[in-house]
Amino acid sequence: MVIKFDKKRRRLFVIILALLIIIGGSIRTFILTNQRETFTLKDEKNKSEYTIDVIYDDETNRILCNESLVYINNTKTTLDKIYLHIYPNAFCQEKSVPFEDSEMSRAYPNGFNEGYIDLKNVLSDKEKLKYEVKGDKNDILEIKLNKLLKASEVVKIDLKYNVKLPNCLGRFGYGDNTVNVTNWFPIACVYDDKGWNLKSYETVGDPFYSDTSNFKVQILAPSKYKLATTGKVTEKKTDNEKILYTIDGKMVRDFAFILSDKFIVNKANYKDIVINTYNLNEDMSKEALDISKSSIEIFSNLFGDYPYDTYSVVASDFFIGGMEYPMLSMIDEGLYNKENKFLLEYVIAHETAHQWWYSVIGNDEINEPWLDEALTEYSTILYFEQKYGKETGDKLIKTMEVQTRNYKTTDIFKATTDYKDSSEYSLSVYTKGAVVFNEIRKEVGDEVFFNTLKEYYSTYKFKNVNGPQFVDLWKSKGVDIEKIIKECK
Repeated sequence: MVIKFDKKRRRLFVIILALLIIIGGSIRTFILTNQRETFTLKDEKNKSEYTIDVIYDDETNRILCNESLVYINNTKTTLDKIYLHIYPNAFCQEKSVPFEDSEMSRAYPNGFNEGYIDLKNVLSDKEKLKYEVKGDKNDILEIKLNKLLKASEVVKIDLKYNVKLPNCLGRFGYGDNTVNVTNWFPIACVYDDKGWNLKSYETVGDPFYSDTSNFKVQILAPSKYKLATTGKVTEKKTDNEKILYTIDGKMVRDFAFILSDKFIVNKANYKDIVINTYNLNEDMSKEALDISKSSIEIFSNLFGDYPYDTYSVVASDFFIGGMEYPMLSMIDEGLYNKENKFLLEYVIAHETAHQWWYSVIGNDEINEPWLDEALTEYSTILYFEQKYGKETGDKLIKTMEVQTRNYKTTDIFKATTDYKDSSEYSLSVYTKGAVVFNEIRKEVGDEVFFNTLKEYYSTYKFKNVNGPQFVDLWKSKGVDIEKIIKECK
């Protein structure tokens, strides 16, 4: 996710960086081939599978869902229960919503409005399963299995539920223009070497951690709406009133979709990737498409091929700036104007970089947010360097070095819950984190730096990675990341 820009910080950020950016030159020309590395049937094996049927009722702002989860026990232990995140419940009460006090008026411009998930049934083999709603925000679902699930064994769980969407301009909810359906369905918690990860929907940062899975989703909605979605739409059936979308989402770690009756859709291609931008007006629509395509091209060349066949950048009722989901990025519709042109480009490039560092390679975004955010922020600098020249990238990183010295940045290795607020989190994890990666690059040189990132990407594609694994990779190249961080005061 991109930095949360409150009005004061947004003005400061735009003024500083706009003064630095003198757009010159053109996008570098790369030698292109028609071949891309994607994924194979072998990669798809041993992945859990979600099949979800969705009906969107725009009169009540509810989605009615039937979900079948084929859960594979990829742990090394026998399980008698499994846990699912039910994130919508964090929006049930004003005291539990994932916003800071200073954000509430922007998140709820019409006043607080609740959101939640209403479970109707939890079954396996047509037998009811016992379950309990847990967690600090009632957003963890514990399901007791009717058998012991050994390593590599499979259980199918059927869930019936309704989701109430809040009138909220955050990741999850609806505004005047878009319906943002994200982090909306029961999704399996990760079981790793620490056991089950059962953190709630936290306020600071991105509180998500999930395994790569396969999705088959059908969405029935009023025909006036256009759909932006994770996955590929394989079929559309429509009459005068309704439209049924069939969507295949392979090798993704989450599934999000956004609806609007106002979308203007533009398309471009990079190799065989279809790039879609969903705009709410014509202003900056061409620029948004060009930026999206450039981002996919630049990051594919720097890190390794984008493995999916579609990518969507979606203007949304979303006050925070930008937010990444597999194959889809949400962008604050307020950035689509000439005054915010640089900021729009920065946010789109940042969220697109997350397609590599979050979507393809996953990590625990609560306990180790630096793994995706610091690298993504530096990748954004690399985007500007590649597109506009080294001088532009250098000016941006020098600004971040000044911010790191002048503000009270702290340890980038902390969990999101250990930062006092979003400002401290952003300056430490994003800004200082980008400076750290620039120092690593200077120490090892461009060849080793970029080859190591390509190795990281190819080694951990579609997996979850932790901090020690990432640090050890750099140590094998003779880089002491902890030492560099201590020197970045």
